[in-house]
Amino acid sequence: MKKIALISTFCDTKEKQNVLKENIIKIKSLGIDIMAISPIEIPYDIIKLCDFFCYTKENPVFDWPEKAYTHWRSLNINGENMKMNITCPDYGYAGLIQIKRMADLALSMDYDMFFPMIYDLDFTPYVESIFNGNKPNSFFPSKRGDHSFWPIGLHLISLDREHLTSFKNLITKESYLTNLNGDAFLWLHSVLDFIPGIVETEYMTDLIYYFEDIDFFDFSIIEEIKCFIHKVENQEIKFIFRGFNEIKTFIIKTEDFECEYNVKEWEEIEFPYKEYTSFIVIYEEKEYDFTNIVNKIKHNIFTKTAI
Repeated sequence: MKKIALISTFCDTKEKQNVLKENIIKIKSLGIDIMAISPIEIPYDIIKLCDFFCYTKENPVFDWPEKAYTHWRSLNINGENMKMNITCPDYGYAGLIQIKRMADLALSMDYDMFFPMIYDLDFTPYVESIFNGNKPNSFFPSKRGDHSFWPIGLHLISLDREHLTSFKNLITKESYLTNLNGDAFLWLHSVLDFIPGIVETEYMTDLIYYFEDIDFFDFSIIEEIKCFIHKVENQEIKFIFRGFNEIKTFIIKTEDFECEYNVKEWEEIEFPYKEYTSFIVIYEEKEYDFTNIVNKIKHNIFTKTAI
């Protein structure tokens, strides 16, 4: 029985590349072929380990207003409720389309079993048993740390020709955008009945997660000052500085104006909604360039209400 692993990647750091290389070597040691895909260049020594490698410029990442992730945080500060809501790009369909492209190619050859997987899959003894087995339509729950758990994930899938064909045919932009509030895992849950697929009980984990200690609601590049930026189309842009007790002085300098602001923590500073060519914050006589940060934000909301 001929088997092939279909590895989705976005390995833009040496750490990620090393994990990918180690997993390829482990899978190859089981006598399983490798197909990998990447929208960015990776080292040639990794490419040489693959039986097939697809280098593509296709990387369909959605963002607001088409589709985005939403995160929010509420804080009670001095009798007021501060709520910060942000949107982040949705990478789920980019990962699914990698599976679809590899499936199209792999199904044109004489393979019997296919294993779509992510590059940083934690290669446990259970994972090895899946590669050595012949589960024709198995999906697996996913876990990250002690807090994040998904009933069905994309870390690893085990499919025969029939079920891979059914699965890859369901991957379309139209189907993914049907539920704008869901991510790739929720999309997978919604299409599972059409394959059909079996959800196994033991979960899969990944090895790399860069966002564990990141404050998603801090857009500041000033080390000792935090900053949330409210940006909603056709509304004033608002800077909300925080992380200090006394009044702080900031000078805001753009291509249109320059103004000094003496503000308390959580006080809002408003600016016109527009694409800025220059947006500089001066704090303690040092300039900080916020231009790209302000322009990159698609849809952030800050609200302040009395409790």
